[in-house]
Order: sequence, then C-alpha cells, then structure tokens
Amino acid sequence: MNLKRMVLFMLLSISSISATSQDYRNDMFNIRRAGHEPRISKRSEATQIEDKLRPFYHGVASGDPLGDRVIIWTRVTPENGATEVSVQYNVATDTGLQSIVASGSVVATSERDFTVKVDVQGLQPGRVYYYGFTSGNRHSLTGRTHTIPTGLQDHLRFAVVSCSNYPAGYFNAYARIADRNDIDAILHLGDYIYEYDADSTSYSGATGIKLGRRHEPDAELVTLTDYRTRYAQYRLDADLRRAHQQHPMIHIWDDHESANDSYTDGAENHQPNEGEWLVRKAISKRVCYEWMPTRENSDSTLYRRFSFGDLCDLIMLDSRLDGRNKQVANVGEWAPQASKDSLNNPLRTMISKKQEDWLTTHLKTSTSTWRILGNQVIFSPIDVTPIDTAYLFTAIGSRFSAFVRPQVPLLQAVFEAAFYGDVWNNYPAQRDRISRFLRDESIGNTIIVTGDFHSSFSFETPLILGDSRQNVAVEFVTPSITSANFDENLNTQPSLAPITPALLKTIDTTLTQLNPHLKWEEITQHGYEIVDLTKTKAQCDWYFVESILSVTDKERWARGFVQMSGPSVLEAATQASSGKLVQDLPAPPDPPGITSDVLEQALSIVKVLGYGPNPSGDALWLTYIVNSSTHVRIEIVDGQGIPVISTTLEEEQGLRSVVLSLKGFAQGRYTLRIVTDLEVVNTGIIIQR
Repeated sequence: MNLKRMVLFMLLSISSISATSQDYRNDMFNIRRAGHEPRISKRSEATQIEDKLRPFYHGVASGDPLGDRVIIWTRVTPENGATEVSVQYNVATDTGLQSIVASGSVVATSERDFTVKVDVQGLQPGRVYYYGFTSGNRHSLTGRTHTIPTGLQDHLRFAVVSCSNYPAGYFNAYARIADRNDIDAILHLGDYIYEYDADSTSYSGATGIKLGRRHEPDAELVTLTDYRTRYAQYRLDADLRRAHQQHPMIHIWDDHESANDSYTDGAENHQPNEGEWLVRKAISKRVCYEWMPTRENSDSTLYRRFSFGDLCDLIMLDSRLDGRNKQVANVGEWAPQASKDSLNNPLRTMISKKQEDWLTTHLKTSTSTWRILGNQVIFSPIDVTPIDTAYLFTAIGSRFSAFVRPQVPLLQAVFEAAFYGDVWNNYPAQRDRISRFLRDESIGNTIIVTGDFHSSFSFETPLILGDSRQNVAVEFVTPSITSANFDENLNTQPSLAPITPALLKTIDTTLTQLNPHLKWEEITQHGYEIVDLTKTKAQCDWYFVESILSVTDKERWARGFVQMSGPSVLEAATQASSGKLVQDLPAPPDPPGITSDVLEQALSIVKVLGYGPNPSGDALWLTYIVNSSTHVRIEIVDGQGIPVISTTLEEEQGLRSVVLSLKGFAQGRYTLRIVTDLEVVNTGIIIQR
C-alpha cells in the first residue's frame, strides 16, 4: 500500500494541481530513462563503491537461521570478462575466522547475477558464528550470524523493520540496529526496495535528487536487469550493508518488491504496456531470492516457520503474492452495494487456502510461550468513518474552513481508501476466520508484527461480532525506515502547509475516538521496533531516529507496550526493555588483509559490477559504477578491432545499467569496451545462438 498515492490524490484535488505524466524513452542501447530531467547528484553521496571491499562490494548477509544451519550470502564482482568466479567460504566461532567449523567452495555465475548463497549445515543451536568469503587473494567483510536456540529459553530480542525507500532519505535506522549486539534476528516485513522511477514527480524522487540518492535505474523496474540493478544499489548503502553484516535477517516481501498494491494476478502499478504481469512477478521473485539471504524451496513459497526453543514460534506469512485477490475499491461509508457484497464475499482471500490451513495447523500445534506472526499489512480492524470534522474546523479556523469544507467527502474517501483498501480490512471474511480460530482454539499469546503503513500503531486485536468484542491477539505496526509518512506527504503541497498540523491532529483524533482497541499511534516518525520476549511478558519498543534527511546516530525510545503472558491486553511500558546480559562481539568493520592492489582500484573512474549472460544471444545486460562525472563511450568491438556499435553518454557519479541489443550481429567473439578520458575497460563477450 502506498500512502503517498492516497494522500497525493487528495492534494491534487484540493490544490487543483495536475500530475506530470511520465514518459519512457529508449535509445539505441535500450537505456530506459524516466522523465526528461538532467541528473543532479551530490558527488559525495551518490551511489558508490568502497574500494577496500573489492570484489565483494555488496558486503555479506545471513538469514533464515535454523537450529543446525543458516544461509550465508555475498556477491562477487566479476573481472576481466569472467563468466564464472570461484568463491570460498569459512564459518568460525571467532571474529578472526581461525576456529573454523565449516568451509567450502561455490561458483558465482551471471545466471544468478554473481550472487552466492550457501545453506551452511552441521552447526550448533543457539550459537554465534562469524563467516567470510574469499576470491583469489581477496576477502569479504566478516559477517556475524546466529543459529536459533532449541530447548528451554528465557530471553529473545528481534528488530522489526519495513519500508526502506532509498531516495526518501538515509537509512539511519538500519545503522542503529547494526550497532546492537543482542539481536537474535532482524524481521523485515517487506518493501525492502521500491520499484518506482527516479523522476522528481515520482515517489520521493525530488528528495532523492536533493540528497544525491536517486533511484537506479532511473526508470520503473520491469525487466530482470532493472530489478537486479535496484537491489545492487540498495546493497551498496553502507548502513543497510552493515545491518546485514551484523545480524541474520528473516525477510518477507510486500508489494514494492514487485509493484505497488500487487496481488496474485496484477498490481495497481503495473500497466499493459509493461508486459505480462506474471512475467514481471516471476522476475521480481527471482531477483529477490538472488539478492536476499532467504532459503529457497522447490515450489518457491515464501511463508515459513521458525521455532526459537520453547519461547517463540515465528510464523512468516505471504499475504501479498500467494492467494491474494484483487483489492475491492470504493468500500467506504457510501460504497455501492455491489462493492460491499464483493468485499464480504467469504471466498475472497488475502492468503491462499493452502497457506491458511498451514497457518492454523502451526498455530494449533505450537507449544511455545509466544507466537509471532510476521505480516505485511494491518490485520486489526480499524475505522476512520466519520472524520472528526468538529475538531478539524475548529483547528483550522474560519479562514480555511470555506476552502476545506467542500473537500470533506473527498478527504473521507481518501482516508477510507488508505485504511480500508490494501489491508486486511479489505478481506474481512478470511480475517474473521483466523480470528475465530484463535478464539475457539484458545490460542493465546499471539503477537502480530506488521509493516507497510509507514506509521506506528499498537493494537489489542479484537474479533468483532456485532456489538461484541473479544481480544484474540495484539498487533505492533512498525514505522518506516524512510518511506514517506502522513506529514511528509501533506507537506509536499505548499498550499496545505498552514493546515497540515490540523490535518494530522484530525487523523489522530479520528483514529482514537473510533477505535478503542487502538492503544497508541504515531504517524510522522521513522525508525524501527524491538520486540523483547521472556517467559512472563512480551514488550514492543518503538525507536525513532532524529532525521532521515541527514546522517545521524541519534535515536530515542518513543514508547513501549507490554503484554503479560495470558490475556491479549496491553499496558504502557515505563521504560525500554532491558537488553541481554551477554552481548555478542560485533563483526569487524573492515575485511581481513586489506592490500595495496585493492586500494589501487580508487584510481578507476568506471568499474563494471556485472554483466550477462555470457555467451549472449540477442541482448547483454551491463551494470557499472561511475566514480566521478565524465563522458563514457560504450562500444562493441569485433574481432578485427572495429567498433560495430558506439554511443557516448554524459554520466554523473553513481550506479548505471544498460541493456545492449545484439540483434543482427554474427556469432563469435567480441569485446565490450567502456572508454573514458583516462581509461579503457574491456570485457570479452561471446555471441552464440
């Protein structure tokens, strides 16, 4: 769900502003651009590589830990036209990787974008491990990971995150999580990347231009190369890279890993001229599995379960691409009867029947003290009808009342679309079935952690039947890492700036008056949650960063809520939960054995990060970094040294991707050449059909 689209619709209507249409154009190399703006970037802050990390510029990651195994991940940058790169790995119990408990060798290929994913087995439960990769004589960063514990447990801590939009601001929240040394895992609830283009009219595009954090590629993601390049850009961010280095991550996708408001058979942000949705969806899932440390299975299902001893069963759902029917539009107070009938159709699903059966089986058979459901969108019922207009008109005064009063029906429709649209409110029959199951089977101590909404909420989740309410769970909604909140969306229009505080307060009063099960909400801050579990209580703490528009290490504990083991009732916490008594040693900040041949790469203006397939048929993708503004000439040269294609681009610093059309070329050996004023970078390619 994209709050920006909802609020922007309101802003455009109120302010009579017409949206700028997007124009995609292609050049001879099929470089898809967005809009017609010149690139504007801050050189020091544009996407760049760190030479000390060569060839593992994208760092390391781990994820999906089990009691005896864990996924470890890296990406190796190929050199000299290599189509395969041998990579060795070591897993040890010390930060220096001397006490090795597992090792091996794998081959990175262009087929998987030179990513490496190893399911390391034979480990001990509840242990801290350190791991690293080597290629040639060069070493990756050392990563830190955990296996999950078995047996009796007394304390677990999870960081909970979602919605990290690269151009919207700096990933300070990821950095603060990386600083922690007692986290069992990061639970990422989706929107790890965003699929939008880099135009100033796109989602946070103007902010990205100001900060030097434009999306790459600058077109909307559609192709395999597009999605791979976007993940590559995100993973070059030092804060995100460090979060992955220091903690295992358990990730589920939401919509922006594919396209906004996606469902099984389509998406709001997928248009007919962008090809077949099933192809785009398959590409987005493939690249997510390539770039994330997620364990893959034969049927490509994402939902899965993790048992942390006797203390917690973690159940991660896929409420986005597995069985979700298209969202019903226009479902508010004045919705037509046909929409209401469709909304309440008992056959409509947010998750597939297979997944629902899987979920209820694991809930029923769970013997742990706590059950956590990792979930993409708000599960708890929520009401925003009617808006608290009494407060609104008093707050804005007579000067603005005449301006706003005619827009109240539109404002109501926007709120209803946001809170009733791309959330479980749009699938009430299946939600009520799950809630009834929790009640009828007396399944207590159920915690739902949720992302997507770019805001913070604390709910006592009720089963509502007529006038009766019975709590069946609690729900904690995490704020966004950077994605725009209500205040940032409203402040995009100067004409609304004078009444933005009143509009924000109106949302607050409407929510609190109409939803007694909502214990707290905050709709303007960015950060993350810490969920802390013991045998007797569960506490969720919200941490907010000082800013996302500048790099800062300042954060604050904003609020906490506690559920004691037993009824699903929340109490406000008086202080943040205590960290673990034993803190883990962090992984070192630099790769072992930094050598001069690595640092010499600082002299290079252009660095090729990836290409493929090689041999190629009709097209070859190429991803490269430009370390300073320059003219770049891209050529394909035949065996006689004659350029058969040549084009010159004026490039700003940052990450770039192109798709080279090879149609009409004869089979054989060629050279891909990138030429700047100071250097020539050659990569051998083979055209084979």
